[in-house]
Parts: sequence; C-alpha cells; structure tokens
Amino acid sequence: MEKLAFFKLPFIFIVLFFFCSAFISIIKLGITFISTFHDYKFLWGILYKLAPYQLLRSIPECLLLFGISAISLYRVNVHRVTFKNITLLIFNVIIICTISYFINAIAEAIFDNVLINMINVASWLFILVLCIIPSCLFYLFSGLFTYFYIKVLNNYFDKNKQTFELTIINSTKIHFILFLVFFFFILIAYPSFILDVLVHNSYYFISFWKHIFLPICCYLFSLLVVILVSKNMFTQMFVVLQTDRIIKCAVSLNIIIFILNFILWRVANWLINHALLQNTALTSIVIILLGSTSFILSCLMIRKLTKYYFHPSVKYQINLYYLF
Repeated sequence: MEKLAFFKLPFIFIVLFFFCSAFISIIKLGITFISTFHDYKFLWGILYKLAPYQLLRSIPECLLLFGISAISLYRVNVHRVTFKNITLLIFNVIIICTISYFINAIAEAIFDNVLINMINVASWLFILVLCIIPSCLFYLFSGLFTYFYIKVLNNYFDKNKQTFELTIINSTKIHFILFLVFFFFILIAYPSFILDVLVHNSYYFISFWKHIFLPICCYLFSLLVVILVSKNMFTQMFVVLQTDRIIKCAVSLNIIIFILNFILWRVANWLINHALLQNTALTSIVIILLGSTSFILSCLMIRKLTKYYFHPSVKYQINLYYLF
C-alpha cells in the first residue's frame, strides 16, 4: 500500500504562493517608493520594515488557500508529490497572484481617477477602497478559482491508485488542523484590516514592535490557547471529510466571539465615560475584569462548539501520527 500524505501537496502549494506573492509585493513596493522618494537612505528606512509587514499581511491569504487546496485535492483524490502535480499548482499560483495584482491595480485606478477628489486620504474610506475591499475580493476570487481549478483539471493531475482513507489514526488530526486553518483565517483577517488603518495613519512609518512583533505574539498566543482548549474535543472519527462541520464551526465561533467582544467593549466604554468619571484606577480594574471575562467566555464557547461538532458520545483512544 502506498503511504499517502494529506497535507503535503497543500503545503507545497502554499509555500509556492507565499514566495510568489512576497516577490510581487516587494517589487511593487520598491517601484512605487523609488518613483516617489529620491532620498534612498530614507527609502530603505521604510522598505526594510514594510517588506516584513507585507509578509505578515499575507498570513490570512495563505491560511485560506491552504485550507481550500487541501479540501479540493482530497475530493479529487490527488495526494502524490510529482513534477506534473507541482507544475499544475504553479500555474494556479501564477494565476491567483495575477488576480491579486489586477484587483489592486483596479482599486488604485478607481481611486486615482474617480475617488481622489471625493475621499480624504486621512479617512477610513481610503483604507476601505484601497485595502479592505480588494482583500475581500481577493479572498473570494482566489478561493473560488483554486477550488474550481483543481476540480476542472482533476483528470490532468497524477492521481493515487487507492483513495485516501480517513481512519481512527488520521481523521481527528485532519479535522483539527483544518478547523484551526479556517478559524484563524477569519480571526486574523479582521485585525489585518485594523493593521492597515494603523499603518496608514502613521504614514507608513512602521514600528517593528507595534505593527509586526506585537501582532505575531498575539497570533501565536491565540493559536496556543485555541489548541489547548479544543484539541481534546476532536475525538470523533469520520470516514468522509466533514467540510461543512469545519466551516460552520469556524464561522459560528468567530461570529459569537466578535459579538461577545463588541458587547463587552460597549459596556466598558459606557462605564469609563459615564459611570467611572475617568478614574484611572477604576478604569484599569474594569478593563482587566472585562478582558478576563471576554477571554474566559471565548474559551468556553470554543470548547462548547468544537465539542458539539466533533466530540462523540463514545470516546476513541487515538494515536496521532505525522501526516507529512
């Protein structure tokens, strides 16, 4: 029996996309800034921070495409790492990077030729037109294109002789990893837009601490917490990949967590502005208490929903092996 790896081809696909996207972004930024600034020392002071920031902003795109490619390749039973399969994936990467380039180019053209006299560059509408809308369109079109590209060209891929079987050994780990991928794609996409606003408001003078190091620490901390809270809930064995459960669980949790934090933020804002009369000590206590409440309730909701979707009434004893 040939040993098949579920995540190897999607991982190769996302590495190809990451480097291609990073290369295009760095070249584009370089051309833009070189044509704008003539002080190259000043230019380097911006670019060497802006480049890692752009790499940080590519995390949601990589998560989305990794999850979609994994599901799509599973459905057409393509798991072999061959030259032909990698070549087809390279064409996919080139096309979606081209889609990204044209979406951003169109957004910039619309702003420069139509909206420049209607929108103040200091307004949040500037970020909406040039960052948020293009990013959402890229998520939509790149995800759909990757799915249908693999589906339509499935007969051109080198397929496996036997189908990939979900077993007690690998089923729970595959579902857990895909849940993390889609959950964090949604969770990180929104803060990424906030990062764009912060960078724009600081006139693209990026701080390693504020715009790069701090977000990475927050992402890693959130990932660790979600893993610790939910990993024991993924014990049900499925013989078919439960894409609907994975996406429903990830979307539902993000909506609930967003609503919960929005309500707590409004409560904190009301207490600070009306009830506490700007008392610094009481303000700090309220922020700590509401922050702790948000953290605890979010963890409870993650545990409860993952248990609802992926935890059976009869527990399995599962040995987890590497799938790569």
